[in-house]
Amino acid sequence: MKIINTSTPWENEYKQSRQAPIYEQLWKILQEFLKNSHGKSILDYGCGDGNYSILMHNMGFKVIGIDVSSNAIEIAENSCSTENLTFHIADSVPEKFPENSFDIVIMLNVLHCLSNWKRAELLGQTRRVLKNKGHFFASVLSTNDESYPRHEWTEVEPSTFDDGSGKLFHFFSLEEITNEFEFLNISHMDILENVHPEVGKKSALHIIAGQNEK
Repeated sequence: MKIINTSTPWENEYKQSRQAPIYEQLWKILQEFLKNSHGKSILDYGCGDGNYSILMHNMGFKVIGIDVSSNAIEIAENSCSTENLTFHIADSVPEKFPENSFDIVIMLNVLHCLSNWKRAELLGQTRRVLKNKGHFFASVLSTNDESYPRHEWTEVEPSTFDDGSGKLFHFFSLEEITNEFEFLNISHMDILENVHPEVGKKSALHIIAGQNEK
């Protein structure tokens, strides 16, 4: 497992000492998904400051949250950390996690922040630790987003942009989702749209849910 130091550009997102607000519409969809999922162990990859991890823990799940930002993990641990809710700093799924060790894997707004090769590596590790018929839920930026393409940023890979600080943002087409999540039996796919208050344009997220088909 590679431990990330505080030089990651995502550290600046978590300079405040309190949690960011949750995206209510996304949480409602995730909550319904969890109510219909079997099992109690959740890997929340890209957990950020832990707000969704804590909500899932409060629903009765055993949650392990992982994020690349040490600042985010510090906020999460200060907000809530118990035997059934723990947090780790890592830039992938740790090798120490055994195969078939999680009933559910959650990835909210994180896959679109990775390069193509890093995303492929992460999804491979995800499939390793997710049980057969285990549940998977993710939200990713869509090419339906009104800010796409980001001409003011540098396009470093097709549909992947560097915002100038080293942070990456990839916008997914439906075809890409079909290809990247081919290991899933997809049960739900939707687009969640709202107007981003800081940008003033419609933001769009693809919601993907399904079961691991090993």
